[in-house]
Amino acid sequence: MSIASYKKNIFTAAVVAVAAMLALPAWASPNSSQENATLSESESAQLLCENDSCKPHIMMLHRQARWGDLHSLAIVAMLYLTGDGVEKDIDRGLEYMKISAKYDNEIALFALATWYRNGQWVEKDEAQANEYLQKAIAKEYPPAQYQMALQLFTRNTEESNQEGSQMLELAARRGSAPAMFLLARLKLAGELVEYDLPGAATLLRRLSINGHDEARALSRQLIAELDRRNLQNTEQADTHAEDTYAKLAEELESSLDIERIQITGSAWGRSDSALAGIAFQNDRTFNRGGLGRIRTQACNFESNCASVRPSSRHSGIIDMLSDPEQ
Repeated sequence: MSIASYKKNIFTAAVVAVAAMLALPAWASPNSSQENATLSESESAQLLCENDSCKPHIMMLHRQARWGDLHSLAIVAMLYLTGDGVEKDIDRGLEYMKISAKYDNEIALFALATWYRNGQWVEKDEAQANEYLQKAIAKEYPPAQYQMALQLFTRNTEESNQEGSQMLELAARRGSAPAMFLLARLKLAGELVEYDLPGAATLLRRLSINGHDEARALSRQLIAELDRRNLQNTEQADTHAEDTYAKLAEELESSLDIERIQITGSAWGRSDSALAGIAFQNDRTFNRGGLGRIRTQACNFESNCASVRPSSRHSGIIDMLSDPEQ
């Protein structure tokens, strides 16, 4: 597949991504795909708590919320809103989420922004949605930056496209997988951003290492295209371009050769409930005595590390915690 073939449909693809994103709960930014569904009865079949095994973890989240952990409070809010492991109570869920947002928790701000925009669980209110979204962006929350970039692209003016590109770059640098993937595609097409083959390859390589299925598939296509170009350059005796393409293909290939091993919680004698992982993660990072968070190293685009991010196979709550800053 030729890289140039992206140019015909790339802007349409970006608009489709916008439409899909604006139909989502805000925390559920897709990883391996722009296609996802709103939290509905179909998602209720994928609830995290299938039995009573996760009750201790829900209790742990309640304790963390009482100690002042706003992330835990936002998660508890979602449990009540969805009836996941607790008796469904939309009023209580909204109350908890708004309390978390009052103290500028980015998860809560982003969730409320989407609910007010879509009229989900609350009365539709564009002004309120924009206010919450701007606050989430001010917190440098990658999913909020990504959503704003998509909104700016839909306006399709020179100024909005430039602002959208800048916002997309910020989200990608903060580790947003969907932002990184869209940015890689735009760099390959030279649409909305400058054509940047090495930059696109770098983004695809990082995503592939983290198990992003679509990035891995696109990487294979790009490798084939680079090999084809290499053959042309060999025939034309263009050694500089040949070396450049060969190096990029080698780097992409190396990211596809990495074997990813996942260890479930049950292997450590704990419940394999996804909710257990959230509770234990919060418990490790929360300083109960000081009512504050332990300083940690962020794993983002600029840091020398890689983190495994949830994909579209996860439920909304897991997706909500996909950002490495959380």
